[in-house]
Amino acid sequence: MAGGYDERVVENREHYLELRKLAKDLDIDDHVTFLRSFSDDDKRSLLTAATCLLYTPDREHFGIVPVEAMFMQCPVIAVSSGGPLETVDDEITGFLCEQTADAFSSAMSKFLSNSKLKLKLGDAGKKRMLKLFSYDTYEEQLHRIVQSLT
Repeated sequence: MAGGYDERVVENREHYLELRKLAKDLDIDDHVTFLRSFSDDDKRSLLTAATCLLYTPDREHFGIVPVEAMFMQCPVIAVSSGGPLETVDDEITGFLCEQTADAFSSAMSKFLSNSKLKLKLGDAGKKRMLKLFSYDTYEEQLHRIVQSLT
């Protein structure tokens, strides 16, 4: 389990401790690693090795994490609300689902039953990211806006 972490944010500390306790209560703490505030190199390694990225925030703003995952050809499973509605193309670059364990596990199981799904969705994700969210795309859009004002 990996993610940003700021010790100064009470919610970060509380959620981290809650997850640690849950892993212990479920007797899986020997099988779960918690990586907090890792380097960009670590992030690239994790996204390259992962089958998919689970993005669980509900009603989250745009959120750069799914876009970073798609750039690394890592399919995204995200809650069907907020930013992922804009970034993740359901069943094309990943899966949008309800914020329930059943919905996430159902989406995850699709990767177990189809060994080529990671590659298919990962390739589509990279293409979507480059088409919609790359620096070149933003530059072109900004240029069109500026030109329309003159």
